[in-house]
Amino acid sequence: MGAVFASVVLAGCSGGGATPGPPSDAPTEAPAPPSSSRTAPAKSLQVADACGVLTPEQQQALGANQPPEARESNGMPGCSFVSGDSGTQSGWNAFVAVNTKQTLQQFVQSKPGTQPITVAGYPAAKAEVSGRNCSVVVDVSDQGSVMAYGLSRDQGVNGCDVMQKVAEAVVQNLPNA
Repeated sequence: MGAVFASVVLAGCSGGGATPGPPSDAPTEAPAPPSSSRTAPAKSLQVADACGVLTPEQQQALGANQPPEARESNGMPGCSFVSGDSGTQSGWNAFVAVNTKQTLQQFVQSKPGTQPITVAGYPAAKAEVSGRNCSVVVDVSDQGSVMAYGLSRDQGVNGCDVMQKVAEAVVQNLPNA
């Protein structure tokens, strides 16, 4: 019987160098999410003029018919673009910022229920509220993102559709890093 025990012990010791895995009840760490799934070139986040992120031609093509207004929102410098007349039920308002304080990944982690989308070939996410209010954030750099948020005053126009078009135009205007 001792010979059988010795052969089992020796067989266990000469298991071909395989390393035993953790016990099945051992806690495992979730893998860290990738910093970015961006395959397009990183964009520069250096913007001299917050309202210069859209050309006058792009503003017109998007339907913005009010002069752009540089302002801050939640401590973030950016620019407001407006379509339609204030106080009416038509048009939209958009605040656009090249955000150096939040990446796409941080936005997604802070906003449960975001939906992944693609904007101008870049990974992005949208957070929709009631179909008319929406935030769209685009992964253009490991140091930040492009953000367009606002609302559609027209019940027949989806705010996320508008914010996605605005963000796409902005991304196309940013130079590669």
